[in-house]
Amino acid sequence: MNDDQPWLVIPRPRPEATRRLVCLPHAGGSAGFYRPWANHLSAAVELQLVQYPGREERIEDPFVQDAATLVAQLTQALLETDRPGVETVVFGHSMGALLAYETVQSLHAQGLPVARLVLSGYPPPQAPAGSGDGPAGRAPARPRGDDELLATVAGHGGTQMSIFDDPDIREMVLPILRNDYLLIDSYRPTALRPVDCGVVVLTGDSDVTVSVERARGWEALAGKEFAFHVLPGGHFYLTAQRARVISLLHDYLLDGG
Repeated sequence: MNDDQPWLVIPRPRPEATRRLVCLPHAGGSAGFYRPWANHLSAAVELQLVQYPGREERIEDPFVQDAATLVAQLTQALLETDRPGVETVVFGHSMGALLAYETVQSLHAQGLPVARLVLSGYPPPQAPAGSGDGPAGRAPARPRGDDELLATVAGHGGTQMSIFDDPDIREMVLPILRNDYLLIDSYRPTALRPVDCGVVVLTGDSDVTVSVERARGWEALAGKEFAFHVLPGGHFYLTAQRARVISLLHDYLLDGG
């Protein structure tokens, strides 16, 4: 962990790395979700894990409730930690995919090229209201209640729901989930345009939150080459399929950008 840059956790610093893999967690998640990946990546890759405010070592930092603010702050963090000659690949799962798409657009606007954007377990964003290419509008987002949050988490699978029987865990986790789903529900893309890099999409073949067909819709936002991989499993397929996911990432990380 770089104490001067709280946004990024680096489990295994590699000053000689030629690639950095920046991973954005899902709603309710933290950098710790990806930490085991550090043991399975090539020495040419430095793993950099995004730590959202309000969790783990940032537990005292106030939540960020809107995507635009979070993306702006993360963009600044990635600009500050950019190293000459090191290519950046950005990976995001679920809510992390939404934020990864916006962050890569922001990085490109600030002059930092990204070699690839890898998106997992999330559909492409809808067109802005009034664009003629999407819904006429949506009701303002509201914080979800406890029961609604727990039902959403249960529907995604991958979580042992009995942990929420512990009052201390509920008190710690539910505010994080409430914040993150408010961020998702209130997200409105200002524009939909292809990213100026290759896009790779991974999805589970039985993910109830995004069909294979919807996940493939990201191809319309790929400015360069597009690759699509369907793996066995539900929304958290990448837990059981960790070895396969890391193998795929290595293919895209180390093939020259």
